[in-house]
Amino acid sequence: MNVLLVDDQKAVVESLKKGIYWERLKVSQVLTACSAKEAKLILRNFPVDILVTDIEMPEEDGLPLGRWAKIEFPLLECIFLTSHAEFEYAKEAIRMGGFDYILQPARYEDVEHSIAKAIARVEEHLKMENVMRNQKMVMKQRNALLEMAFLKLIQEKYEEADQMVVSARQMLEAEYRDAFFLPLLIQLERWNRITNVWEKKLVEMALCNVIEEIFAPQNGQAGISALIENRYWIVLIMEQVEQLEELIREKLELFFHFVNTNLDFKISIYPGEMQEKFHLTYLRLCKAAQQNREHKAFICWETSVEDADMGEKREDPIERAIAYVKRNLSKNISRTEVAREVYLNEEYFSRLFRQRTGATFKDYVLMEKMEEAKKLLRQSKFSVGIIASKVGYDNFSHFSKMFKKITDQTPQEYRKEHQK
Repeated sequence: MNVLLVDDQKAVVESLKKGIYWERLKVSQVLTACSAKEAKLILRNFPVDILVTDIEMPEEDGLPLGRWAKIEFPLLECIFLTSHAEFEYAKEAIRMGGFDYILQPARYEDVEHSIAKAIARVEEHLKMENVMRNQKMVMKQRNALLEMAFLKLIQEKYEEADQMVVSARQMLEAEYRDAFFLPLLIQLERWNRITNVWEKKLVEMALCNVIEEIFAPQNGQAGISALIENRYWIVLIMEQVEQLEELIREKLELFFHFVNTNLDFKISIYPGEMQEKFHLTYLRLCKAAQQNREHKAFICWETSVEDADMGEKREDPIERAIAYVKRNLSKNISRTEVAREVYLNEEYFSRLFRQRTGATFKDYVLMEKMEEAKKLLRQSKFSVGIIASKVGYDNFSHFSKMFKKITDQTPQEYRKEHQK
């Protein structure tokens, strides 16, 4: 704990420095200054917890010094000394956050008592700052755990994901006597203006801040993590209260309408249940979101999926991707679309697909389209233009170019040779 004494009379400063029992106050260092200018220099270069300053000083008096110090160092405590008893001084000192106001000549005991109270207040501030720092650290760890859990879910490492969610829950439960967890899948359906698309982190911050503000009376806290294709997972924790289900519906409706009315995008909300095996909730809500093909913004209160569907979803994702490609050769298939269809992160899907098939997704789709085109050229009487459209090419010239690149023949040459 460090104290700065300021008075334009050096004798007063030295008297206070020698006359007060600093060891008893557990003050580590006592610094002195004889002007506001010198005091500012010290404050900028040394850690100071308590400022004891005379008000009446030449050039710049103690009140502007105290005002400046509180702006620059908000946790600093100020004690003002003056030989005038005008109440205006006291009101100004109190208004600007001065901790105490002492008339001179002051007894050492009075100054010591005032400094002791200031020390107690500084220690309380430091304790609160440590608590807040620890809370921020816990929040970072919690969110990091949730992000890792969702990454494991995307990779279909369900057991590891479930363990991480359990750990995150335990960290959150320490702050609540009776906690309730609500997992939410937020699907960002569309942007109001394509020129105003936000960064993912900004979307996360906005969603998290809004939902915490709405659930603030229930001591609501939220952990959030971005998923593939504009999906965000929120795990909301709040106090258990009576009629909790009605409260959640009311608050989520408020959250839904606020976001869709005031932010630059529209969302759908899929509330779930915090089961022991969290990946089951994840699969169920992803399936429900996938069924919203028209991208309508709504709250999906019923997200139950038949066990058969859940079993289908747990099949190998690359096999499902290949089957999807074969069913949709007439379309312009994108990696993003197929990754979303099999519930995998796009980059992870791309790496896994190449590892399993030996080809990039783009090359694989091209080869499948060309194989289908060759089959149609051999076995049908469709024109080359129709065949091009059947394998997803609107541009006949582009189709012919790609076909020749793969087969070293034009579609007409290939048909003539193989039909003959």
